[in-house]
Amino acid sequence: MDDHKIRVGWKMIVVLTLGAAGFAIAPYVLLDSGQSRVSLSASFSLHYPLLLVHIFASFIALIIGWLQFLPGLRTKRPHVHRRVGRFYLGFVAIGSITGLVVGMYTSSYIRQMAFLTLVAFWLFTGWKGYRTARKKRFEAHGVWMIRNYAVTLVAASARLVTPLCILIYLTLHRGMSFQGFEPILNQVLEVNIWVGLVVNVIIAEWMIVNRFKKR
Repeated sequence: MDDHKIRVGWKMIVVLTLGAAGFAIAPYVLLDSGQSRVSLSASFSLHYPLLLVHIFASFIALIIGWLQFLPGLRTKRPHVHRRVGRFYLGFVAIGSITGLVVGMYTSSYIRQMAFLTLVAFWLFTGWKGYRTARKKRFEAHGVWMIRNYAVTLVAASARLVTPLCILIYLTLHRGMSFQGFEPILNQVLEVNIWVGLVVNVIIAEWMIVNRFKKR
């Protein structure tokens, strides 16, 4: 794949990601709990504040994470690359811990397990990325950071695959009577995180394999 195609691919990823992330974060910009898309627990007063921290920390990690993959930044300004990486991993840690707490207050067991799986992958790949950089194993560092950012992008890809999941649901249940889109959406929101994670992992591993094929 030539440099032009790589640049076009990255631009498409950034545009789609920012669009999906902007849609996800929009209800929380005014800090109004009444606009929350997540059902809040009345018995846990910190639920909404922690949700906000999780959303904004994850959003910042998402919008700065791709900068660490710019070859020019790594080679010409390595100190900026390191600083961006530290900030990125810091927001990943904050987003992971708060996401775990918020996820445990989700009523759906399937979504609880999705949050738990995402947090485990996010923290583990971030830790491996940090440790390999500290040991100056920069090839391995790059591989682990690709995997880590793939998990970060699930916040956007889970929303991007939602229309596809709805279409698949309608196709598989075309013989059933239509009860409205809300029941269908509720079903889809049980699995869209898993679908987004699988898609991102496949793409990340494909990128890693092709990266080594060029060497």
